Amino acid sequence: MRRLIVCILLSGLFGLLHAQESLRMAGDHGGGGGSIPTLNQQGMVNGQTQGRDSTVTDRSVPRDVKMFHVGTTLGDIIPIETDTAIYNFQNLHFTDGINGEYNYLGNMGSPRQSRIFFNRKEEQFVFTNALDFFLTPAGDYNFTNTKSPYSNLTYYRAGNKINGEEWFRAYFAVNANKRTGFGFNIDYLYGRGLYDHQNTGYFNGSFYGYHHGERYEINALFSHNKLRLAENGGIADDRYVTNPEAMAEGKKTYRPADMPTNLQSTWNENLVRTVFLAQDYKLGYYKARVDSLPDTVITHHDFIPVSKVFHTMEVNSNSRRFIDYANTKNYYADNFLPYDSIDGTEYLRIRNTAGLTLIEGINKWIPFGASAYITHEYRQFTLPDSVRGTGRDHTHTYQENNVTLGGNIKRTLGNAFHFNATAETVLAGTDLGAFNIKGNADLNFRLWNDTLRLRVEGYMKNTNPSFYYRRYHSQHYWWDNDFNKEFRTRIGGSLSFDRLGTRLYAGVENIKNYTYLAGTPYMPGDYSSPLSLSSITARQYTGNLQVLSATLFQNFKWGILHWDNEVTAQLSSKEEILPLPLLNVYSNLYLKFVYAKVLKIQIGADARYFSSYYAPDYAPALEQYFVQEGEHKVQVGGYPFINVYANFHLKQVRFYVMYYHVTQGLFENSNSFLAPHYPVNPRMFKLGLSWNFWD
Repeated sequence: MRRLIVCILLSGLFGLLHAQESLRMAGDHGGGGGSIPTLNQQGMVNGQTQGRDSTVTDRSVPRDVKMFHVGTTLGDIIPIETDTAIYNFQNLHFTDGINGEYNYLGNMGSPRQSRIFFNRKEEQFVFTNALDFFLTPAGDYNFTNTKSPYSNLTYYRAGNKINGEEWFRAYFAVNANKRTGFGFNIDYLYGRGLYDHQNTGYFNGSFYGYHHGERYEINALFSHNKLRLAENGGIADDRYVTNPEAMAEGKKTYRPADMPTNLQSTWNENLVRTVFLAQDYKLGYYKARVDSLPDTVITHHDFIPVSKVFHTMEVNSNSRRFIDYANTKNYYADNFLPYDSIDGTEYLRIRNTAGLTLIEGINKWIPFGASAYITHEYRQFTLPDSVRGTGRDHTHTYQENNVTLGGNIKRTLGNAFHFNATAETVLAGTDLGAFNIKGNADLNFRLWNDTLRLRVEGYMKNTNPSFYYRRYHSQHYWWDNDFNKEFRTRIGGSLSFDRLGTRLYAGVENIKNYTYLAGTPYMPGDYSSPLSLSSITARQYTGNLQVLSATLFQNFKWGILHWDNEVTAQLSSKEEILPLPLLNVYSNLYLKFVYAKVLKIQIGADARYFSSYYAPDYAPALEQYFVQEGEHKVQVGGYPFINVYANFHLKQVRFYVMYYHVTQGLFENSNSFLAPHYPVNPRMFKLGLSWNFWD
């Protein structure tokens, strides 16, 4: 099947190149200076009358594609840039992010965590936090409005049939009319893994539909994800990578498949299902508009919306299973359940919001929009509830309810000044007393023949830690905690100059009652000490913790030569609780030009680097990252990762080739790890292809 897909895509690409050349030659012979012949309504080609077949109907396919997100609380339509990136397309398939800011386990799709603290997001179902590379929240899903049927096929491949990785994506969108559309997408990711027992297999199927009527508007989405990944616990000895000469029998190099791993018959399996609905009914009045023609006068009645009543609903049904067939000994410090029992959890969340919005721009005296709403959220959690086998397979269901009152005020129209502010408080329920106040504003004005953009943002929130930090029961980890609410305040701002290609961001956050996972990582070969076994629990630091972060984006250009840079500096006041790298750098040096007026080319090399620090380790049985404690802590970082690539764009086709991790073995420091004991893949060839179709 995969070979068939590749053959179809490549044959289509060659056909497109041949068609482009044929059209160019036809233009040369048509006397139009190399342009493609055009046919007007009178049957004239390039201004000359031509004979035409009356049975042939001329048809021009419009290629106007617009995409938007739908807000999960207010149900507002948020226009976005169409997902057709031309440059840096080669980085879209990287699990470590477009700019390499994530730690992950080496294989495509494996769990990851951002090294940039301000970019981290926390969900109630914490097990999917590390899988956000593949999962798309309802509020980030791309709805499409298109004048003609639109589809996209994307294929990525690296390695071979034994240890390679592949990702196939198909997206389709069509409109019944200018107000009604629907579409679907299918994603299939399979990373076999170069290291033993490291494969990932993910599938997503999503379907959406919408109708934007004059008064009534509805947007709906259904998404189903199944994610299964093998867990190997990392390699048994880091020296297989850092110092292979020191290993047994004088063997100087080891293939990844030859390196022993800590776990063999262990898996995590997740089912993530989402149903999302947003609907509203507009209230307003009709305004007459008169069009005067030479022979007649036409009166139109345009509907002017003033306000709308809205309702949004989101249902999340998730489940997770931890599967360990090997009954692994000397890895976990505790075994609370029999190995033949079910180790997993289920999560159900139903969130309904209803409110009233005063639509922005109804008159010049009210230059903003405002909303008031009330939300009810129901959460249900299922966990094992028996210790050491008493009442085997017994589970218990926990329920939580919250009623929240909220309001929003925003200005999105105009070019100079915009703002968006939201305030919410829990009036009743499990999280009583929790609140969230957040907002941002930007100011744009001309200065020295450039556009200066100022933006400020911040929040203050008092929230209950995730249920799974407060209570969790499983095969190897078990806790019941009475944690206080986390109180967080953050303020930040950015300054950017368009012409100079410069943007500077700085922010600071204070956290009281910071909640996190911590424990002793597994250390193979020292089974006599309990400190060598994996023992992890949820913790809460009741003091104040501060994080200071600053990021400089600076792009240079000299003709066709470009140099793009992103440098982030971070400081944590409690490194033993919240470890962060001091520096995180991404640099991309490339040539960008157009060949034969149609082929856009980008050729270059990019580098990723971060300073050494005690990065969070990964816990297979929790599917999450945790802070290292004890005498076996391991540092990662201080090693540059460099890729060389060539990126091409021709009409509706994008494709690239890449040589990945060219720095392997070139530096004395061979610490090529993004997470403790999980080395990144060695050098390999990668390629990707994306093809848009209309009609």
